[in-house]
Amino acid sequence: MNKISKQQVSEDEIDLIELFKKVYLEKKFILITTILAALFGVVYALFQPNKFTSSTTFIPQLSSGVKTVGGGSLSGLASLAGINIGGLESSSEFPPTLYPQVVDGIPFRLDLLSSKIKFNNNEYVAKDYFLEKTSFDFFGMIFNKEEQVLEPIKSDIYSVTQEDENLFKELDKALSLSINEKEGFITISFTDSNKNVAAQITKIAQNLLQEKIIEFKNKSSKEMLDFATKQYSEKKKSYEKLQDERAVFVDKNINISSSLFQNKLSRLESEVNISESIVQQLATQVEQAKLQVNKDTPVFTTIKPVTIP
Repeated sequence: MNKISKQQVSEDEIDLIELFKKVYLEKKFILITTILAALFGVVYALFQPNKFTSSTTFIPQLSSGVKTVGGGSLSGLASLAGINIGGLESSSEFPPTLYPQVVDGIPFRLDLLSSKIKFNNNEYVAKDYFLEKTSFDFFGMIFNKEEQVLEPIKSDIYSVTQEDENLFKELDKALSLSINEKEGFITISFTDSNKNVAAQITKIAQNLLQEKIIEFKNKSSKEMLDFATKQYSEKKKSYEKLQDERAVFVDKNINISSSLFQNKLSRLESEVNISESIVQQLATQVEQAKLQVNKDTPVFTTIKPVTIP
């Protein structure tokens, strides 16, 4: 090894003894720095609010195919209303894989924010609670508080404010929905600094999700039921009116037995009989439509109920 290489190796070597000497001489500074860092960490941890997570687990009971009750008569009634129930015979399902899309949807979030919760023995709109909470959160976002009670929007087009959008982001952090595709169960959880609120929001989210699924699932059959009920109500009124007309006609001609009277009475009785037959058929179809709605309504079995963490 030449002289230059020996010099380079000498420069690259670390003198551990010299290094330990420097550490020893600066031991007071290192100790003070370590203690201050530990104290800062403890203070920071103590000032962080506790987080409580409440969860619930349930299984949607999906039907494996429901045949339309009443066959052609119910299908014919639905076609008059402009409702296609051909797909109802195979009972189109709303798969659990689409549940996250419902939870991420604006209607679900707005309904969740407009729900009522109890906090410190007072009833709050959930939106007001989150606004008050985030306004005192140093590390959170500062919202422009407005005295506004959120009402559910009954429209196909939604208007979302910046305030709502910020709250949606906070909900995304706290609300969780997971699906076990293999076992078929769904878990909803919510995290909050107040354990009672965490449990309440979890329960509200569970109920809202199930209501939305039921609404999507039996929409067609409910439309068919509404149409059948409306038709039945109208035809029943017409039938009762014809009954009254026949009774009035008989009362006015109680002592008359002419052929003209008999012809008019026969026509009235024929109309009454036809109307009665229609009303009976519609009454049957209303009951069939009710059964179809019941069959199309999914059932949810709760495995793990909501508990206060």
